[in-house]
This record gives sequence, C-alpha cells and structure tokens, in this order.
Amino acid sequence: SAADLIGITSMKKKRKSKAAALEAKKAKENAIDVLPEGVTEILHQKVHGPFIGEVEEGKTQTGLISNLFAAPLFRHESEPTDFLMILGQLNKPSPTGSSSMSSLASSSSSGGGLGVVLRPLPPNIYCVGQTEPRVKVFAPNTNDEKKFVNTFVPYQVAKNIARTEEVVGRGLTFDDIKDRLFANTTIPHGQLRIRIKQVANFERSNNGIWSLKALDEDDFPGVEALGRKVSPEGVAAYESQCAAIRRLQDLGIKELYSG
Repeated sequence: SAADLIGITSMKKKRKSKAAALEAKKAKENAIDVLPEGVTEILHQKVHGPFIGEVEEGKTQTGLISNLFAAPLFRHESEPTDFLMILGQLNKPSPTGSSSMSSLASSSSSGGGLGVVLRPLPPNIYCVGQTEPRVKVFAPNTNDEKKFVNTFVPYQVAKNIARTEEVVGRGLTFDDIKDRLFANTTIPHGQLRIRIKQVANFERSNNGIWSLKALDEDDFPGVEALGRKVSPEGVAAYESQCAAIRRLQDLGIKELYSG
C-alpha cells in the first residue's frame, strides 16, 4: 500500500541520514586545522617532528622551522583595543591625519622633537618558544671544519678579487687578502697561499698582485659556482665556532684537551 511505501522510504532516508552524520563526524575528527599563515604539514606516526618534544596525535603545533633552528610558535588573537607604542626622535613633524591607522603626538612643534607613534597590532600575535638548533657547530680541528674552510676560503678570495678588479682594475696582494678577509682567523699563511692559488694567479712583475683566473683555467669553475658550494648554514656554524673560541681565549683558555 501507499503507507508501507512511505514508511520504507522514510526508513531509508533515516538510515541514510544517520550514515551521513557518522561520516561527517568522522571527517570532522580527522580534519586538519589549516592555519592562515605558513604551510601545514602532516606528521605521520613514525615521524617524531622537528621539536624535542613529541607532538601528540590529533594536535596541531605551529613552528618556525628553518635549516638552522626550530622554534614552536603559539598564536594569540589580539584585542581591538591593543596597540603598539613607538617612542623616538622625529626629524620633521608629520601632517595630522596622514594615516588613519596611526596617530602621532610630538612634544615639540618643530622638527627633531620627541614623538610617539601608535600602531595597531595584527590580528594574530605569535609567542616564540624555546629555540632548538638543528645544525651542529664545528669543533676545532675536525674534518667538518676543514671541509667547510676548504670551500669557504677560496670563494671569499675569488669574490673579493673579482670585486676589486671590477672597481679598481687590479687584483689584491697577499697582505690585502690576509688583512681584509682573514684578520680575525687563525689560518696559517702557507695554507692561505694554497687556497689563493686555486682561484688566482700570482703576478710578480705587477707588484705581487693576485689576479683572478679565467673560467675553466686549471679547473676554476667561477665565482658563482664556488658560492653555491658554501651553504648559509655552514657560515653560521663557522661563525658560531669562531665566537666560541674567542670567548674561551678572552677567559684565558688557550688549549683544550679531551680524554
């Protein structure tokens, strides 16, 4: 009868709506909270993640991730009444009402007075947590340090010789290279000369000037090719090592022994 058909139809619709509700609930549980800034990535079960602490399953953790360090970020929504106050010297007074997003108050009617600038805060404010390094700083006299120096020194020499030849029209002397580029390093003069010979030719008749080699001369790949072998992470690790050694020297520690 018509009543039976209606009942069967309504039952199918009810079952269908219940199944759709379960699927929607399951999809909502597995949904990923895509943040408005940056890139959202999924951490699989066997992946620990970039932080020392483990990210719990189903949780989302924002982070500032680079090849040098990783730091967790925590987003906070700013209030409409929040603002940033900047205090500083004014060179000249700004016209009143020049910007609807900021206001300016000056303690002097003439230029050079003390001024206060009010800026609105962005909708999202991030608090940075503990910074965790991802690059190991070179230890003195290790293979990692030597490998970096062997690529870093020739690149710096070639780059500065090429720049000087373009501006002045001549190369650099050994003293110029030693005093300008490596005044704060402990590279022996013999090793420095070997690195210079890789990228430059010595002109004894021209007041001892080192001139940059031509491309493909003695397998010289060029300044740009040498620069691609030097990573920014390696430069940061090397500079951190030099700073740490200097701090030890300032404390009177000249030699280190490991037993």
